[in-house]
Amino acid sequence: MARIDTSEFSKFLLDMEELARLPDEVIEKMLLAEAEVAERAIKSKGRSYGVEDTGTTLDSITTGKVKRTKLGMGLHIYPKGKNKRGDRNAEVAFINEFGKHGQPARPFMRDACEEAADEVCEAAEKIYNQYLNSKKL
Repeated sequence: MARIDTSEFSKFLLDMEELARLPDEVIEKMLLAEAEVAERAIKSKGRSYGVEDTGTTLDSITTGKVKRTKLGMGLHIYPKGKNKRGDRNAEVAFINEFGKHGQPARPFMRDACEEAADEVCEAAEKIYNQYLNSKKL
């Protein structure tokens, strides 16, 4: 009589359930790795678009803390603080990004994120693969 053994299949299902519950630490590492690449790309693109007059706005671009949201976990990359004239760096970046009367838009943030999308994903994938390897999957 034939015998069917499902123990390996059951182990596989448990492994898949464990992967579906990705630990917060892994998600945080993935987000920070993505942010590092994106922040570097934004600053580089800003320089290439001539956004830096004094460099204050580009230097102020920073990565916020990872926070839990309704949709999961996330973080922001944004210009922080004010420049020497007292203008908010976020406002200066906004004007550069979208332009104003007499000043054409220089969408350095959007263009940088679009161009760096593959590299950003690769950074997260590297962390995810390290997690999978630690679980011997």
